[in-house]
Amino acid sequence: MSSVGDSKSRIDQSTGAASLASRTLKLSGRDVSIRLEPSYWEGLEEICRREVMTVDELCDDVRDRMEQQARHSSRSGVSLANALRVFVVGYFRQAATERGHARAGHGQGRPFIATPFDTVPATSET
Repeated sequence: MSSVGDSKSRIDQSTGAASLASRTLKLSGRDVSIRLEPSYWEGLEEICRREVMTVDELCDDVRDRMEQQARHSSRSGVSLANALRVFVVGYFRQAATERGHARAGHGQGRPFIATPFDTVPATSET
């Protein structure tokens, strides 16, 4: 069963654009292997800390809701991995505020601040 620890208080932005990482989760009593980028796993862990649930419980809930939507829609289903990515982005977008964006330094023409792609640009001295 996947577990969530309290050792990290913030999402580790150092992972950047890393390869997919596989985890085996226990969903409805069955082992299910999911492959996501490390930043999405970190996002799920952060959400679980806030919502006081395990990654397994959260992923099981997302899967159940995804299946309910598929039953009530003519759209074709998506993979659980894709649904989890959409969920993580949606969760954090709902939490984003203008004050939070200002504190993060956003809106200054530098969108990569505090992201995995935040690098110090090389400057040429003339």
